[in-house]
Amino acid sequence: MRHRVDPPEVERAANGLRVRGHGLYLEPRGRPPLGFLAHARGAPPVLPERMVVTGPTSKLLEAALPRALRRTATLPAVYGQTFALGSLRLTLHPAGHVLGSAQVRCEAQGLDLVYAGDIGGAGARASLTAETLEQLTCTTLAIRAVYGHPRYVFPPRALLLERLQDFVERALRDGKTPVIVGAALGEAQEVVRHLGGRRTLRLHPTAFRACEVYTAQGCELKGFVRLDDEGDVVVVPPTVRLARLKLRAYRICVLSGRAVDGIAGADEALPLADHAGYDELLGYIRATGARRVLTIGGHAEDLAQAVRAPGIEALAIREQHQLALPGL
Repeated sequence: MRHRVDPPEVERAANGLRVRGHGLYLEPRGRPPLGFLAHARGAPPVLPERMVVTGPTSKLLEAALPRALRRTATLPAVYGQTFALGSLRLTLHPAGHVLGSAQVRCEAQGLDLVYAGDIGGAGARASLTAETLEQLTCTTLAIRAVYGHPRYVFPPRALLLERLQDFVERALRDGKTPVIVGAALGEAQEVVRHLGGRRTLRLHPTAFRACEVYTAQGCELKGFVRLDDEGDVVVVPPTVRLARLKLRAYRICVLSGRAVDGIAGADEALPLADHAGYDELLGYIRATGARRVLTIGGHAEDLAQAVRAPGIEALAIREQHQLALPGL
């Protein structure tokens, strides 16, 4: 006899994931009428017609995607303030991922859903440049599983930043230019906060504009200049081809949670990630008290399997594939 599974509260639709029975898309692709954008990192070049975001996320989008932002009506929300949107009541809470990143609680008759999206680390792994992750409770939780495999357990942030500083000093002593490769939004600001008081950092334009927004929002960053200015350390995103920068002798340090797997071509790789690791994802999920957990993308199946327990239903959702239901 097959076990009956109620349809998940988050469903796949034409523009990505949508709250079932409602018009709200969660971090959509394309241009649906209404979407929630959890953060500005990796934002698509086309935005929803109307978009729920935090104020800092809107500012970061204005710096990175001004044309796209002009074509959407932003619905700025403040952490902790509930507001109605059609038949839904929404409340945004800090996600701890990058500046302005948010979780959203969706409430309606028979619905108590938290979409956590990308959450950041906690405690010794918490970001130094993002709002502190808020632990929520809910009936149903939807969460992204970027590092949802047991091998992704990361060291404390302070230890990794010390190792990064040691890499920079060794490279400079050897007459080499330290090149730090990391996300322009999130990791670059962590690097500037830690190294900016000691060295001058030359930033790729995307990272530079993001740092300007961070400082305007009250995050203390100093010691950063544009990439074509003079400085000690170069900071670029992974998409940049270093050959085009025409640097002299240099050494590369890559910052990514994927450093756990090894990164080809890097002189050093550090698992300095602004996403929660596997153990932190499990800890957050269990603390919500959710009876149903929807894991999305990344290592969704691995994370769902680890979460399943008596009284907890865990489903893995693939954004490009069919829903994976256990026991069918």
